[in-house]
Amino acid sequence: MSPEPNPRFAAENRDDGQPGAIVLVGGTSDLGVALVAELLAGQAAPVVLVARPGAARLPAARARLRAAGASDVRVVALDACDTAGHPAAVEQAFTAPVDLVIMALGVLGDPEQAWKDQSAAVQLFEVNTTAPVSLGVLVAQRLRRQAAASGRQGRIIAISSVAAERVRRSNFAYGSSKAGMDGFYRGLGEALAPEGIRVLVVRPGFVHSTMTQGRSAALAITPEQLAGRIVQADRAGRTLVRAPLIFGPIMAVYKLIPDSVARHLPW
Repeated sequence: MSPEPNPRFAAENRDDGQPGAIVLVGGTSDLGVALVAELLAGQAAPVVLVARPGAARLPAARARLRAAGASDVRVVALDACDTAGHPAAVEQAFTAPVDLVIMALGVLGDPEQAWKDQSAAVQLFEVNTTAPVSLGVLVAQRLRRQAAASGRQGRIIAISSVAAERVRRSNFAYGSSKAGMDGFYRGLGEALAPEGIRVLVVRPGFVHSTMTQGRSAALAITPEQLAGRIVQADRAGRTLVRAPLIFGPIMAVYKLIPDSVARHLPW
């Protein structure tokens, strides 16, 4: 069931009586698209998909969001690894007022190759850490300028991972790349809070998606289930959310386990 329209999304921070755009960075992300669709329930708004040019799943993402009620779906080209091109992409995404930016860039990588192959390791960190930080700085600049010019305070939802809380031996390259991104956005939220710009960091467990196709894990959830949880947290004004909720107590215990024991755990 879709949630009631988010009162924050529907009414707050409008300087012209109209909803601002939802910008999805990582425009073909299964979770990102599901989240935008959930936010659109009962409230039409323009959507900007920031994605790799020619991405195979882009037409399907556009079609789903149009069906979900987007008043317009626009595409901005982005090469995540080309940081020199990031300023132009962000400028194009902000050609109209923006209420929300969702940062959903990420790759899982091969757990073994990511620490044995230099190019694989660099690409993993470029997509999971460097690109979100680069884009986060630019997005924060634009949101601050927008707030100063019109009083319209946007917000950011950054998709991290529960793997960022304590890096595990079984996939330490991925976990450490997300830890860098996670720490940046937690700090960014603190820095922007005095200006009324909120950052929500999301730490999901295993999500059934294109990125995780062919893999499985305990406590797995779907993008739609996670999207509903994120919207609830967004409504409540949270700055951090884990999903499923059980990961809260699990990680509280896991972080207390000595390294000598943790390295022998099977997950």
